Amino acid sequence: MRLVAAGLSFRTAPLAVREAAAIPAARAATTLRYLVGHAGLHGAAVLSTCNRTDFYMVCPDHLSAEVTPRLARYLDPGGTRDVERHMVTLEDRDAALHMFRVASGLESMVIGEAQVLGQFKAAHRVATDAGTVDARLDYVMRRAISTAKRVRTNTSLGRGAASLSEIAVESARSACGNLDGIGVLLVGAGKMSRLAAKRLQDQGARIMTTSRGESSRRLAQSVGAEPVALAGLAEVAGEVDVIIASTDSASTVLDAAAIDGFQRRRSWRPLCIVDMAVPRDIDAAAAGVAGVTLIDIDELGRRVGARLDERRETVSAAEEIIDVELEKTVTAIGQRDTAGPTIAALVEWAEGLRAREVARSFGTGRDIDDATRERVDLLTRSMVRKLLHGPVTRLREAGDPTTALAIREAFRLDR
Repeated sequence: MRLVAAGLSFRTAPLAVREAAAIPAARAATTLRYLVGHAGLHGAAVLSTCNRTDFYMVCPDHLSAEVTPRLARYLDPGGTRDVERHMVTLEDRDAALHMFRVASGLESMVIGEAQVLGQFKAAHRVATDAGTVDARLDYVMRRAISTAKRVRTNTSLGRGAASLSEIAVESARSACGNLDGIGVLLVGAGKMSRLAAKRLQDQGARIMTTSRGESSRRLAQSVGAEPVALAGLAEVAGEVDVIIASTDSASTVLDAAAIDGFQRRRSWRPLCIVDMAVPRDIDAAAAGVAGVTLIDIDELGRRVGARLDERRETVSAAEEIIDVELEKTVTAIGQRDTAGPTIAALVEWAEGLRAREVARSFGTGRDIDDATRERVDLLTRSMVRKLLHGPVTRLREAGDPTTALAIREAFRLDR
């Protein structure tokens, strides 16, 4: 079996290609079930964010070379977006290392950003609920999550790291000079918008919110903003100088014609639009509308250079933790592929537990003759052998590394 990580990111693919490869949250479970049910995979999870779409998979050795082409055909059926050319495929140790680095924030556009760990956890949870996580993938993803937590706890990587929402607000402030009293329209009411709203609130902006659901009203209530119906944006055009968009819509929310109409009502005054979404919420052609400054996710990435330099100072400490945890993980996976080491670890664990319980029951403070102690010892050893008979027999007969992996997890042999 092979552990495979395949995908593309802001480092390997332009925004237009990342849009084609994006997997909306509502489609994730269906996609994973298709891959496991029809593409020959034993396990699959997908992490799709504004900056990357990664698939983490387990497949038979003979299929590993076919994984990326099959994914590309699924994501880009006609090949018109050239997705396959921008995808990167990693296997086994390199795949696990990539997962650890992604979860820890080392592969993010803003190094050390906090949101990616939550997104990685969500990807694991969605795949688990969809029934597409086998024992090996489950183990590696959980190890990546625990390692990322260690990185955030034991290094300063995450301290002071900005989110993309904060970078978006800073970009808007740079365009306006000052956000105090400036009208800002938030399109979307998800986590990125909530983070932006808090930042905008701190800077004294007048916030308006809009989305297709009730979430806009809830967000408005939480930050003292004004909710606006999506169909009624023209009515507030004169009060808005900044638009920050971040929805999970699969299609454009505001096209160039809508922005043109918006600007007509504003007499073509300068309008800063920050689009954090992938796929984009704002039509790229809106950049050609008079008075509009359009900042998309890639432009935001180009504006975080100074913050990246600050984060790089702590990257080496994070990488040291990852290297140690990766070695433990790879070693455990290697042992899990054969029954022998797992049987030995299981017997050692059970014997240790038996010996501790006997010692606790008949410690130095209690009188017990040698004959009784020997009978207790024989009795408890016999019980352990009988209790382990089923798992050990299953390990010897299975010939499938997934069985060893599952038993190691069930008895926590690697903890």
